[in-house]
Amino acid sequence: MQPKKTIESLSELPTMPSTIGTMVWNQTGDWRYLTPVVKNKQAPCSQNCPLGISIPGYLNAVKNGNLETGLALLLAHNPLPGLTGRLCYHPCQAKCVRRKIDRAIPVQKIERFLADLGTEVKIEKSEKTDKRVVVIGSGPLGLSCAFYLGCRGCQVVVLDPCNQAGGALANISPEKIEPQVLANEINRLIRLADIKLETGAVIDFDTSGELVSKANFIILDPTGLSEDFSAPTSAVAFNPFNDETITGNIIAIKLSQNLKPFKAPMIAHYIAAGRLMAQKAFDCLVPRSGQQSIAQPNPDLPRQAVDMEDIRIERFLASGFTAEAEAKREGTWNQERVLQEAERCLSCGTCNLCLQCVSFCPDASIQLDEYKTTVMVDLDHCKGCGICAYECPRGVITMEEISP
Repeated sequence: MQPKKTIESLSELPTMPSTIGTMVWNQTGDWRYLTPVVKNKQAPCSQNCPLGISIPGYLNAVKNGNLETGLALLLAHNPLPGLTGRLCYHPCQAKCVRRKIDRAIPVQKIERFLADLGTEVKIEKSEKTDKRVVVIGSGPLGLSCAFYLGCRGCQVVVLDPCNQAGGALANISPEKIEPQVLANEINRLIRLADIKLETGAVIDFDTSGELVSKANFIILDPTGLSEDFSAPTSAVAFNPFNDETITGNIIAIKLSQNLKPFKAPMIAHYIAAGRLMAQKAFDCLVPRSGQQSIAQPNPDLPRQAVDMEDIRIERFLASGFTAEAEAKREGTWNQERVLQEAERCLSCGTCNLCLQCVSFCPDASIQLDEYKTTVMVDLDHCKGCGICAYECPRGVITMEEISP
């Protein structure tokens, strides 16, 4: 901190008022009653997504041209984006705030484009452990569960009695899901999570093989097995959406009535069930010791919902394409169009470094951090005037009373 500039004689006085030093020494932060808090929050679209995907987060990466980064962020919440991008009933778009200006962001189409484009994407994974899990059935629930357990270091084998992987997905008409798309999605999931998949497997619990007998957990996937599949008597019915504790090591996943029988448009709900199952199984296998969970509530997903009153809709301009014009462009999806659509996202509750707060702060007390990834408040000099929070168009900055 620079010392305070002092005048020791009349001759040192300036001939007119002027600044002869910085005001760093004057820590006006002591005047503050309310403190600006910079914190990403959950957007309405993410709140309405069964998987809780941080949609503004990955769209911000897409805006910047980082398509692989965007896909990696998407895969952190959804390992089968090429399928949800074709089948999901996309409730996220129903809550898109952009609809109040012109039309919703076509999130599903962007998701599908990223999934089809990014086949060589890389994700972060934990080191391998000695925990073994066998998932029987390769439907969307079982694949999702296997993916997240594999990413956390478990040794996972997926056994499917059928000769084709995909479970209930394999029965969907090619007009909705092309066989090659299904194969590509499953192959990427297996490669990224470093898991094994065996089709045409013989499942006999009376004479269980080495894989099954040595597994810490055996998980039966209802979206990957036929209705006449006979679960062993020792299997414990378990609904991952309920607040229950796993009691056995053979788990027959039980779904709520609205998810039975399999409904393709509800695919995000099955993937979410797999994520939750993976979290609860992992928590049993590796008791928490500072390790993060891997499913909802996701540690990377802001849990606090953005206040709609904090979204300054009047500050955003309508895009050039009306709903009618958009309908005429329906079949033309390329990288240029995806970037244009991502650019339209308001980034509700998520800082995209628009720097409105930096521009309007009268005391220069809010600046980019050294890595240029977020903004930081200089609490030594911030007076708590609230201008930054008022000028933030996305509801990221809020004024809060914080005890010292």
